[in-house]
Amino acid sequence: MIPNRIWQLVARKLSGEAGIDEIRELETLLKEDAELAYRVHLYTRYFENPSGGPAENSRQEAGQRFRERLSREKTEKVTPVADLKNKTPMRGKWLVAAGWVLLAVLSVFLYRLNSREDKGNPVTLANEFKTMPGTRSKTTLPDGSVVWLNSESRITYNKDFGVNNREVALQGEAFFDVVKNKAVPFIVHAQTVKIVVKGTAFNVRSYPGSQKVQTSLIRGAVELINEADPEHPIQLKPNEKITIRTGKRQLAEVPEKPGQKTETYHLDTLRQLAQTMTIPEVSWVVNQLVFDNEVFTEVIDKMEKWYNVDIVLINDALGSKQFSAVYEDEDVVQALEALQYVHHFDFEVKGRTIVIK
Repeated sequence: MIPNRIWQLVARKLSGEAGIDEIRELETLLKEDAELAYRVHLYTRYFENPSGGPAENSRQEAGQRFRERLSREKTEKVTPVADLKNKTPMRGKWLVAAGWVLLAVLSVFLYRLNSREDKGNPVTLANEFKTMPGTRSKTTLPDGSVVWLNSESRITYNKDFGVNNREVALQGEAFFDVVKNKAVPFIVHAQTVKIVVKGTAFNVRSYPGSQKVQTSLIRGAVELINEADPEHPIQLKPNEKITIRTGKRQLAEVPEKPGQKTETYHLDTLRQLAQTMTIPEVSWVVNQLVFDNEVFTEVIDKMEKWYNVDIVLINDALGSKQFSAVYEDEDVVQALEALQYVHHFDFEVKGRTIVIK
């Protein structure tokens, strides 16, 4: 049975009209029902990504698949209204209202699906797995490798993945636990960086516009090949983190002194936090948002993705201040209030936008 209030909140969140209080209410309601939370995740995935996995042959086919899914949900999960009228009259009315909410969500989805312009692009043959803003998810690839995706992230891979190749393209952040296969190496493409592995666990952060790719190796070994310097691959060892600068600006950089080599990457050692026994770079996999002496601009970027909000920083002097914190169940307001104890600042919530002064 689908609560009317939850679908009202889902519809407002998808349309971008939900405020902070409504997003907090939705998160609280979904935490109380894991099965319902998963169903909401499936519907919203269809809303944001009509293909929902393997590529569709047409927009009409994508819409038909969505309608069929809703039809199956009604058949399998919801008791007919007529059968409830004799038992609890109010429940029948409640189900009708929930049905109208589902219809509204479906209508918005179909409107968006059919109103998109056809740019004449060929239909892709790649499979896709993605997450919405403010969500994290896990999937198993055809070869048995497990992938966790952080907020606003996606991976794509060919239909023959696992047979003759194991290559994925990443946008965003993902943690990979790769199954060993010496004959077919596992390759991750992230911006201008190619990460080659045979069996290992590692995290890659590569959001569009960041002009950097960060790889944190937990176990095994990986080799990174930068498009800017393909003849010098970089070998990464367990408990190491590498940040590679990418983008056109990097390719055009000139050393300050003759003979000086331009550094395009930086190596760090991963460390485990004593209070949580987790490594900050991969803590998101266990649903922890961790800042370990990070500048406020980085903190803001992570909070925007984690909580699905827009944060505007007016106080420029605050941008370079460093913060450390660990969050699990806190909402964005509670998180910011805790950060105020580290460095004083004021903030104002305006719907989904937060202004920091």
